[in-house]
Amino acid sequence: MPVASNSAIQIYFLLTLAILLTLPQPRGMVSGASVKSIIKTLARAKERLDVITEGPNYQSIYTDDLVDKKEEFPFMVNLDAESVLKWGINSHEKTIRFQVTVPKLVSGIGVGFSNYGETSHTDWALLWSDLKGKSHFQDYWSDNKSILHRDKGQDYRLIGLSKEEKQTQLTFERAYDTCDRHDYVIDNGTTHILFYTADGNIASPDGVNVSHTSPILQRVQLLKPGIELPSLPDDAHTFEILAPNVTVPAEETTYWCYVATMPRLTAKHHIVQFEAVIKPGNEHLVHHMEVFHCEVPTNKIVPSYNALCHAETKPEQLKSCTRVIGAWAKGAQPFVYPLEAGYSVGGPSYSTFVLLEVHYNNPDRLKGKVDSSGIRFHYTPKLRAYDAGVMELGLIYSNAMAVPPGREIFKLSGQCVSHCTEKGLPKPGIKIFASQLHTHLTGRRVYTKHVREGMELPELNRDNHYSPHFQEIRLLLEPRLVYPGDGLITICEDNTMKRQNVTMSGFSIADEMCVNYVHYYPKVDLEVCKSSIDPGVLSRYFTYMKKFFQADTSPQKSLRENYSSIPWTNETSTQLQSLYDNFPLEVECRRSSGELFPGTWTDVSQDRITKPFHADDDPCSEVSLMQDAVMTIEKSELDERTIY
Repeated sequence: MPVASNSAIQIYFLLTLAILLTLPQPRGMVSGASVKSIIKTLARAKERLDVITEGPNYQSIYTDDLVDKKEEFPFMVNLDAESVLKWGINSHEKTIRFQVTVPKLVSGIGVGFSNYGETSHTDWALLWSDLKGKSHFQDYWSDNKSILHRDKGQDYRLIGLSKEEKQTQLTFERAYDTCDRHDYVIDNGTTHILFYTADGNIASPDGVNVSHTSPILQRVQLLKPGIELPSLPDDAHTFEILAPNVTVPAEETTYWCYVATMPRLTAKHHIVQFEAVIKPGNEHLVHHMEVFHCEVPTNKIVPSYNALCHAETKPEQLKSCTRVIGAWAKGAQPFVYPLEAGYSVGGPSYSTFVLLEVHYNNPDRLKGKVDSSGIRFHYTPKLRAYDAGVMELGLIYSNAMAVPPGREIFKLSGQCVSHCTEKGLPKPGIKIFASQLHTHLTGRRVYTKHVREGMELPELNRDNHYSPHFQEIRLLLEPRLVYPGDGLITICEDNTMKRQNVTMSGFSIADEMCVNYVHYYPKVDLEVCKSSIDPGVLSRYFTYMKKFFQADTSPQKSLRENYSSIPWTNETSTQLQSLYDNFPLEVECRRSSGELFPGTWTDVSQDRITKPFHADDDPCSEVSLMQDAVMTIEKSELDERTIY
């Protein structure tokens, strides 16, 4: 076959496959202390501290304009066993303020904002001490080899620094988006934070390989909705699902599963809030947790289990424990349901069995650590106006779709098509208030698009730096109304650069998923609204690959075998992407009972976006970027004058 451009290849492929499709074939983060008190503090530390910051953001550490800590820093996460990161958000100014507290005197602190936890291509806020003992706070970035370079645009603003014999505390601020190509854009998705401390003085961080500092990785959601916790109802009760004094393995990553029971509630109740219960001292170990309800009849017993989640001895019956009723990840606040809705539990046919899954992150491989963390639920017999529901969006759990190996970006997507929402949603629609995105190990970016009669509305949810090791139910910044006839398209961008073989969609952790579990009210009978490529289209695709690319495909082979038979190149991978993006779907439009809604759910046309959505307030417009370029030159010139 002659060499052609990707666009030409796609056109040829689409035209040829379109012809074949017509053939009849089987389907197969400093308090306001006075200057004197700070000087005394520094004296106690026996250190004369000079702080130098480069650029117009220079500011003395002696500041009195900070508000009370509790108001300023509502969020926190443990960086390691002792150090803590706190932060607060100014949504009006679109700035975020951080405070790092290290329980000892250190000469350097590094806080990095990384795409996926790597030390390369990372945005760094660095505190360091030079050979004369002077402290500097500067904006740095690392290149593709993790080598540090001082940023010409100094976009981190020092708020305060205190050093004592038993504590070092650094407070700084930055904009969400600085319009600097070397700075990380902070959004409401996952942020991978790198952290290290250093002792001793250096000439400069320039040219240092930051990977040699062995930074610790923590994942957090930095931008969260500002929600005040309401008082619990007077009649609220509590139950806890806790790990039974588990000895945490001395491994970096452990997923631990434990079968427990919740109270037997003969009448229906509403869960109105849940939060984490972390055993004191284990804050650095417990990474995230989920509690699943086991969907079995009340007369069936789920076997006891208290072991590794992926052990071969895990009982088959635990496969029924799939409905998430509570989830928490590091940095998450209590999850509070809207005052008008609650999650329904209890009743005569409601099983009491639940499964607790805990992800332990133990990078130091500590031995003998015992944990009894879990999740606390608050529930009430006084029912709220609406039952909250959970709906599955995205890709059907099957082997129908695949990701070729060696792809930096390959998109798997699943549609909740307009035809299904017409069938399953009431005329007033539903209000989605929370979302839990889910992929397996190759997922890097996940988002759900909202379409109404071809017009793209603001996205339902997006995580540009998704990690399968950091999954939590996240409240949306604004609840979203979805009406009958709307389409919801969930897209997962996968990276298989480290894989030699094709990755199938499916249940195994080595396979891939692309799902968004949305929390909404009022609860309706539509529980699953997903899709995959139509089986008839797929059968014809395998025939096409055999005819034109000599793939050893066959109607007698399984989907996995057929996908594995294809010679995966840039060309064949591009063609598969075109297939998924353009051809008809098989749709799961299922009721809570598992039955399909009436209708034809094969050979279903994809929902199309004819009017793309454009955000009005881009902070990095062409004018902003021109101003930033001028400021960068000015900062660079000023830097040369202020360094001494």
